[in-house]
Amino acid sequence: MKKHILITGGTGFIGTALVPHWLALGHRITVLSRDPARGKRLLGPDVTFVREFSDIERKVDWIVNLAGEGIADQRWSEKRKSALRDSRIALTERLARWAVQTDQHPELVISGSAVGYYGSVPGDTPVFTEESAPGAGFAASLCIDWEQAIRPLQERSERLVILRTGIVLGEHGGMLKRLWLPFNAGLGGVIGSGDQVLSWIHRDDYVRALDFITRSTLSGPVNMTAPYPVSNSEFTGTLASVLSRPAIFPMPAFVARLLFGEMSELLLEGQKVSPGVLMANDFSWVYPNLRQALGHIADEW
Repeated sequence: MKKHILITGGTGFIGTALVPHWLALGHRITVLSRDPARGKRLLGPDVTFVREFSDIERKVDWIVNLAGEGIADQRWSEKRKSALRDSRIALTERLARWAVQTDQHPELVISGSAVGYYGSVPGDTPVFTEESAPGAGFAASLCIDWEQAIRPLQERSERLVILRTGIVLGEHGGMLKRLWLPFNAGLGGVIGSGDQVLSWIHRDDYVRALDFITRSTLSGPVNMTAPYPVSNSEFTGTLASVLSRPAIFPMPAFVARLLFGEMSELLLEGQKVSPGVLMANDFSWVYPNLRQALGHIADEW
């Protein structure tokens, strides 16, 4: 059945893959955007763009809340931390208020979070599942508050799903957009000890997992990662190998801390996350391991 879907973050790295996919399935899409003209250039004329939630003129069947500025785009100054919280928590609070005030009762609410919920740990860590306790630190508190902000919609919807997202890999965007040029030039290398764990997912599998969730009866937190997380050292070696380049320029931990300040925890620490809910419900990944994923991305780049 075709749905009217409200998407925040529709012009982002995930949204620009998700929106065309759902349009092709016949759904009607409304995207919240600060720049509707840019949105139309990116996504075409078949998408309805609104600047404010109050501009939405009809009931929505699904709400998909993916908005949020890139957590690794800038150093974590107090101003930047405030912007990160506003783009996630304040926007989600506005979304929840609008839904209550306009008496929305969506069938499905899907809202963003991240594996940072579990906290960042150096080295090879215990495995985090959807049942694991939240961690500490700025990234964890950001995710905890983000998840809490959508809770008012739990009683107003048939299902609420929280997406605890790992590193999303795809061509021309996300983390790889920053790494592709230096690694392609043979200037990549291990960061810190190289033991820190990266939990990742190919963008195509992310979109497929969202489809899977909409067709399921799942609710609650879902770890949006591939089944095989890797160490930074393995990630570095695999990316260099796929590009047929050396990776001989390591970044010592003290240099990362000097360059990135508190944000260096994203580079020097990580989480070994298991997508337990997706596995238990027999979701099938097209790119379950890193070499498959990066090889496909290299072919598409």
